[in-house]
Amino acid sequence: MAVFSLACGSEQKKPVMLSWAVDAAGPFGTGYRTLPITYMAAGTGEDRTLDIHVWYPTEATTGEHPTYEVFFDDPISIVDAPLAPPSHPDGYPVHVYSHGNMGFGGASPFLMRYFASHGWVVVAPDHTGNTLSDNVDPRPPSIYLQRATDVSAVLDWLEGLPSDDPLYKKAMTERVVLSGHSFGAHTCWASAGASFDMDLVTTQCEASSGPFPGGPCSETELAAYAQGVGDARVVGVIPMAGSIDRALFGDQGHTSVTIPVFAMSGTDDPVGAEQQFTSTEGVDMTWIDIEGGCHQAFALGFCDHIADEKVFPIIQTYALAFGRRHVLSDLSNGVVGRLDGSISVADEVEFHRN
Repeated sequence: MAVFSLACGSEQKKPVMLSWAVDAAGPFGTGYRTLPITYMAAGTGEDRTLDIHVWYPTEATTGEHPTYEVFFDDPISIVDAPLAPPSHPDGYPVHVYSHGNMGFGGASPFLMRYFASHGWVVVAPDHTGNTLSDNVDPRPPSIYLQRATDVSAVLDWLEGLPSDDPLYKKAMTERVVLSGHSFGAHTCWASAGASFDMDLVTTQCEASSGPFPGGPCSETELAAYAQGVGDARVVGVIPMAGSIDRALFGDQGHTSVTIPVFAMSGTDDPVGAEQQFTSTEGVDMTWIDIEGGCHQAFALGFCDHIADEKVFPIIQTYALAFGRRHVLSDLSNGVVGRLDGSISVADEVEFHRN
């Protein structure tokens, strides 16, 4: 796979990204690249290889388009397009995405492209052993750790890029936003620093059903659960179409989360979002419930009761506003108003904030 390069004309002054409206696409197209990375995995101490997907701003308008997991075409992103110059003086803000159970990194391309159009770099790992093409059944106990450590590995990769990579020292990894779809909601809570309830984890390790029927757990896995897998670089999380797993985090695991949480769900997809919201007192949490939203509203779309053209902009607007506020310290009215509910995004949104 060829490596993209900086576009010509990088000396031209670009608009400041914080001046762009969060409810409209930014000025850039979307470039895309994919590559494997390897790191030592939590819970096993063995090498773990991930395919990772990267979307980024580009000024290119033509080129080859990617296909995710063989079947899912992206007719808009451009493979190995040249990287547009950064629109922030510190480089490119970063959004990391965690796919759902038996999903893939490119499962929510509408959201990746939206952030890239606003000058962000978005990185998503294929969670090895839990993708559409390589799912391990029954689920091994380590996957509940490794989803979060995959996120950390992605950030480590960005920080360790070689000097000939156009993103070298330009990705703003000190403060990133993480979103997750479905099982990716677990990734969000784990990366945010939620504490595992070790009594429950030990019980689950010995059970023949439940979160990980692939047990029993090794001593290495138990030690990793006890230590936790939070990453201080993640400063805000967006769990979508999923909720905190009380079978692993228990009643109090959320209390160790000190960063903001912006949860999204749909009324056609009962995933426990209301219970998640009401049971997380003490966490800085906002929750929106979208009328007619189905499970795939936050991924591939095609809901029965709300069109993609309606639901995708709702998700994009809130996600970008949340990222701008907590990654870039944007206190503009258009951002803060949407996050405190004083500015309505759509009639289909039921807004809750604790």
